[in-house]
Amino acid sequence: MRNLGSILLGSILLAGCAHLPEPQPFQLTVAHVNDHHSHLLPMERTALVVDGETHRVETGGFARVATQIESIRANNENVLALHAGDAITGTLFYTLFDGAADAALMNLVCFDAFALGNHEFDNGDAGLKRFLDALSLSSCGTVVLGANVEPEVGVSPLTPKTHWDSFKPYAVYDMGGERVGIIGLDIAIKTKNSSQPDKTTMFADEYETAQYYINELRGLGIEKIGLLTHIQYRNDLTLAERLPAVDFVIGGDSHTLLGDYGRFGLPSVGPYPMQVTNADGGQVCIAHAWQYSQVVGELAITFDGDQVADCGGQAHFLVAEDAPEALQKFPQFSAVKEHPDAVAMIAQYQTKLDELTQQVIGMVNERLCIKRMGPLMSAECGMGRQSDAHRVVAEAFLASAPQADFALQNGGGVRREINAGELTVADAYSLLPFANTLVEIQITGAEVKQVLEQALSYAISAGGSDGAYPHGADIRFDVDMTQADGKRISGLEVLTETGWQTLQEDKTYTMITNSFLAAGNDGWALLGELSAQGRTTDTYVNYAQSFVDWARKTKTIKRPNSHSTKSYRAAE
Repeated sequence: MRNLGSILLGSILLAGCAHLPEPQPFQLTVAHVNDHHSHLLPMERTALVVDGETHRVETGGFARVATQIESIRANNENVLALHAGDAITGTLFYTLFDGAADAALMNLVCFDAFALGNHEFDNGDAGLKRFLDALSLSSCGTVVLGANVEPEVGVSPLTPKTHWDSFKPYAVYDMGGERVGIIGLDIAIKTKNSSQPDKTTMFADEYETAQYYINELRGLGIEKIGLLTHIQYRNDLTLAERLPAVDFVIGGDSHTLLGDYGRFGLPSVGPYPMQVTNADGGQVCIAHAWQYSQVVGELAITFDGDQVADCGGQAHFLVAEDAPEALQKFPQFSAVKEHPDAVAMIAQYQTKLDELTQQVIGMVNERLCIKRMGPLMSAECGMGRQSDAHRVVAEAFLASAPQADFALQNGGGVRREINAGELTVADAYSLLPFANTLVEIQITGAEVKQVLEQALSYAISAGGSDGAYPHGADIRFDVDMTQADGKRISGLEVLTETGWQTLQEDKTYTMITNSFLAAGNDGWALLGELSAQGRTTDTYVNYAQSFVDWARKTKTIKRPNSHSTKSYRAAE
């Protein structure tokens, strides 16, 4: 016979358990941006297509970013605001304020964490340190993350005493009774080879670093883990699938737009958020927020215990309050009022910017003449010379991409000659006035000849333009326009450490050019095909800024004594 006391005690315990509340799911909301690249002002005439009709709409701007993140915080509990890197370089706000304007606006938003991107290193470790110092001039307390960034301690200004003087590998947040760990990662090879960190600053493998710090967080009892990465969308997908315990990834660097935007004429590549399975079989939510202060992501993650039960949320493409109703009816677009404090702050910088564009960045000792195609016919600039302005611009492109073998650009991309005397920032932006960036292209010697022949053919075609004519640096060739199509270029050579060498047809070279040409425009059709094959990398360096940086370092700009066109024979 069972003990009556035990039966009664068991009944009491069961009755007590019946009244215990069920554990509630934990929801984390992540407001996020990436790759704003000093784009603080809105874009005035973004083309958006609705039902076959194109609308020109004011979009984005950091004042709308501030409002949208403020709204997300007000309407949700347990919110993290994250920036996935490349805050700086890209507009005059960076060129003239060295990151101070971006830091001020980021402090206004008050991000919980910011991951280092490759462009944070464009002006070396010292340049990054100046930006981070400006970012710290606030009680906001944004945690800067870079788990795989390894400046040399005692050498780099980022690490005067210890490895973690300027940034941390991860941050832990107590939210709603739960602990959430965020690990920051920068893209290793690209940052080392395509940006300009100090020579002693190294970047560890992204996977190995993430695994190490995941283990450390789990050792602290933290099982809700996110990655704040600047390693590109496809790499995020791969990394999330290889790693255990990762619950979400907020990424950047590839300027990826996620969400149902393709039907509006926008380059969306997948749903928002994307979902994959990690090495443990758990669900991972992956989110990016495009570029240039245009989009704020709102990722909603529901946890059941320590496992992700649901990935939800919405990417908010920010449009002006007076945007057409036809656009505002879609949830993908958020009509947002600009934050008044941000507007006032940007206006102060804009006023200073207007003054600082007259800042002298170098001296030009002789007038640098311009001709889009063929030799100069100016006694002042030198009869028979090629275009001096194009030559120095190509030098600037190459200086911004030290990993490139040579630079090529089109005659129409440089818009004015360069006068002797003082050179200002305003001069540089009138010389190169378009919204182009520098793009690296992996191209064989045979393909270089093919694209140069395409450029020449287009330059003399009835519907073409002499603006297609090629100019370059560390590359040279002979042009004979009397020859048949495809046979006008000869004597192709590239400059190496041992001198000029014949361009090898089967060798792959790294070329730097502008984004306009990389898209296959101006008759350079082959470059568009190479881009489609994934053989191009947009550096997102504004091409005018590359010239400003080069001029500042060069100080005195001399008339070049050689050009990419060695000899030119005109058509008869």
